[in-house]
Amino acid sequence: MAFDRIRALFVTSAVLLVACGGGPAADAIDRETFIAAYVDLRVAALETDSARLADGDRAEVLSRHGVTADDLTFFAEAHATDLEFMRDVWNEIELLLDRDPDAD
Repeated sequence: MAFDRIRALFVTSAVLLVACGGGPAADAIDRETFIAAYVDLRVAALETDSARLADGDRAEVLSRHGVTADDLTFFAEAHATDLEFMRDVWNEIELLLDRDPDAD
């Protein structure tokens, strides 16, 4: 009997969490911030001779966007199972990286 109550409480909590938009994705940075930070990191890296950013340069780009490397990782992990969403994110990143920088 107690097990059934615990199970019912767990199921109810899980349903409410999903219905209210809770879970890892709700705690992640927003899509636009992820995309902007990722694109700026890639552009900055491509502007170097080695295509790699020094720690200080990486920290500056992340700071400009108000995020950490862990925030970017958490975003990717939180949305990893939503393949359509992540496909759209990576497509937008690719489009931004392919644009002509002088077109701004």
